[in-house]
Amino acid sequence: NTDLPLSTSYQSNEEIRRLPGGFEDVIRAVSILPGVARVQAGRNDLIVRGGAPSENLYLIDNIEVPNINHFGTQGASGGPLSYVNLDFVEGTTFSAGGFGVQYGDRLSSVLSLDLREGRKDRTGGKATISATQFGLNLEGGLSENGSFLLSARRSYLDLIFKAAGFSFVPEYWDFFGKGSISIGPKDYLTILGIGAIDRTRFFNTNAEQRYDNLRILGSNQNQVVSGLHWRHLFNSGFLTVGLNNAFVQFDYAQSDSNLQSVFASHSRENETSLRGDALVQLSKSVELSFGLQGKLVGLNSSV
Repeated sequence: NTDLPLSTSYQSNEEIRRLPGGFEDVIRAVSILPGVARVQAGRNDLIVRGGAPSENLYLIDNIEVPNINHFGTQGASGGPLSYVNLDFVEGTTFSAGGFGVQYGDRLSSVLSLDLREGRKDRTGGKATISATQFGLNLEGGLSENGSFLLSARRSYLDLIFKAAGFSFVPEYWDFFGKGSISIGPKDYLTILGIGAIDRTRFFNTNAEQRYDNLRILGSNQNQVVSGLHWRHLFNSGFLTVGLNNAFVQFDYAQSDSNLQSVFASHSRENETSLRGDALVQLSKSVELSFGLQGKLVGLNSSV
């Protein structure tokens, strides 16, 4: 992209998939790039050129997302594992500096994930199982001019950890859906929905487990990202209008050995944005891009 000339790296789907130790995680693939470090092993909290993890911006098909990780850190952008299904990612663009004003006031980096379109020739699917989760993908055509992508995944560590006698275990689900359709020779409509559910399960069946769990802060989170985008082509450029929403719910709780509550915190964060971007080709060597964005941000918290 002409507006991202410096410190920009592109990684294709296959590069991310083949990365040793990457676990098909887009954040782990970025963490090995120059100028990038992780706070600690096993976490996706990125430090880009000395900046804090809260200074990184994530975009999924041009939708601003506060965090793309399961069990994320409130107010930051880290977590142990990304909830983005790599099967539906066409590629990623990572910029560690020099990015334009259209990416807001983030100080460290911009990670943009471009999602692919579903196949149109026929309906197909894939079942997957890994060391931590299992899932099902489905994709196909919508009439002759559109396609869809669907995915649902769940962790199964709770079944193994409970059988091994652990006192607590994190578990998660994530869901993905995308539909795209051409509504004319110059108009294209896309709808996207992503959901992530994170839970901490406690097995308080005996006194020893209750004692172990009194030192654990339970974290339950819900994340929902949705967007509706319309793109219109004209003779010398294109116009894109998007209506997006990002909702995150944080519920923290901690109990003593008698299962009496000693701490509880509940937060709801919601951000709705309407954004329009346009690009006009003025000549063979000059182009003009401009846009306008409005946001409605809400927060409800109690301790």
